[in-house]
Amino acid sequence: MKLAMPVWDNCVSTVLDFSDRLLVVDSRSGVINDRSMADFAGNTIVEKVARMRELNIQVLLCGAVSRPLERMIVASGIDIIPFLRGRVDDVLNAYFSGRLLEPGFMLPGCRRGSGFGRGVGRRRRSGSYTNNRKGWNI
Repeated sequence: MKLAMPVWDNCVSTVLDFSDRLLVVDSRSGVINDRSMADFAGNTIVEKVARMRELNIQVLLCGAVSRPLERMIVASGIDIIPFLRGRVDDVLNAYFSGRLLEPGFMLPGCRRGSGFGRGVGRRRRSGSYTNNRKGWNI
């Protein structure tokens, strides 16, 4: 699986729309096999989504995101988990260990009931977010 995260200064970038760098992580069974950086400097939101598709991103972990960009990402088939914050390695570890919904990883003012975890094929069931297509739970 390939997942990505916009980064700034080794942390999740606060707003995806204005991020310049994207960390791309290739993992299998929760083990990170490879990491690389993609440059987004000067790209429009359309170009950012096209680049994510080109990189075969399946899951995007990010901070705040505008509705137009979020809709484009979801329409392109990429699952998005927005409103996150924290250091890159901490967020990745929380994702792979199912702890991403802990309050310390959510941007201030963002709660589970306010749209957290929107994306293709995702629905909330008994307090967890599930993606039926790829079979992961948060």
